[in-house]
Amino acid sequence: MIDHIATIYLKDFRCFDQITIDLDSRIVLICGSNGTGKTSLLEALYYGCYLRSFRTHLSRDLIALGKESFFVKFLIRNGQQDNAVDHTIQIGFAHNKRLVKIDNKTIVSYKDLLLYYRIVSLTEDDLKLIQDGPEERRSFIDQALLLNDASFLTQMREYRIVLDNRNALLQQDSIDKEAYFIWTKKLWEHSFNIQAVRKPFLKQLESEINIMLHQYIDENLFLSFTYQAKKSSDTDFDHFWQKNSTDLMRLETQFKRTLFGAHTDDFSIVLEGKRSRAYASRGQQKMIILLIKIAQIKQLAKKNGPMIFLLDDFMTDFDVERGKALLSALFELNCQLIFTSPRRDSALESALLASQTDYKIISM
Repeated sequence: MIDHIATIYLKDFRCFDQITIDLDSRIVLICGSNGTGKTSLLEALYYGCYLRSFRTHLSRDLIALGKESFFVKFLIRNGQQDNAVDHTIQIGFAHNKRLVKIDNKTIVSYKDLLLYYRIVSLTEDDLKLIQDGPEERRSFIDQALLLNDASFLTQMREYRIVLDNRNALLQQDSIDKEAYFIWTKKLWEHSFNIQAVRKPFLKQLESEINIMLHQYIDENLFLSFTYQAKKSSDTDFDHFWQKNSTDLMRLETQFKRTLFGAHTDDFSIVLEGKRSRAYASRGQQKMIILLIKIAQIKQLAKKNGPMIFLLDDFMTDFDVERGKALLSALFELNCQLIFTSPRRDSALESALLASQTDYKIISM
């Protein structure tokens, strides 16, 4: 079987006092009514990859009520059944400190985790990618790039250092024009490098999504992404400076902060020539987000191999035919799928029964 998570052990994590859960299957369906811990389980699985939750950035919020720490342990199985290699990931959090071990060896680099364990998740909150502002879309693409290549984190940190220095300059009462030019050019250079990674990745996603749209949904549908760089910062520097230098310095001096760069960029999601945020129905928006995540997994898998896809009660709103089509796209992914559902008699369970594939149902 493909690389996957075989078991997870939780102690004092969210609503779990102490529990071990067997996930040793290519497809796992976790059923249970609201409040039984389905999403908390996915949250723990997500935490093992990113060292933060998809619901909160504060690890202390994950500690069970009345407790002072939590501990999670994952058994990761890499390779085929007859030639599998098991790895153990352990994460403990206490007194605002976190300790991470892989195969009983303490690690300090996020890169080490990604060698063994990669997660892509899909929850209702991911609709913010379409419905909310640019920050959500930047966060999505930067996290996807980080998952693809952990060195992207260094690139973003270097960008942030330049941005902080430039903002510090803009806070001064009197701004040295030479220093302003130097920090502007530095920020443009770092922005341009980040844009040069973001743009091709979006184009790859766009191509993959349209292939799936035509194969599973409607051969006449077409989706596109358009990257939007503030102040045309993705043009060459001389053109950017000539076009913006006078007005940019005046505005930035007024607002005392940087008004261009990779941290201000956005991209539009357009279905059939219309912006999805304004014109797509909720069902279409959910379809788009699901296809974006599937395309992301396909692109990442080409370089990094299989990963794990978590879907938190995301399949219940689709009509029968579209639901079947999207499940077909999911089942063809070469990765472990872990679904949650509030019902045992769901269309998802029926599809699993008909698919004749390896799956496990867990009731909570």
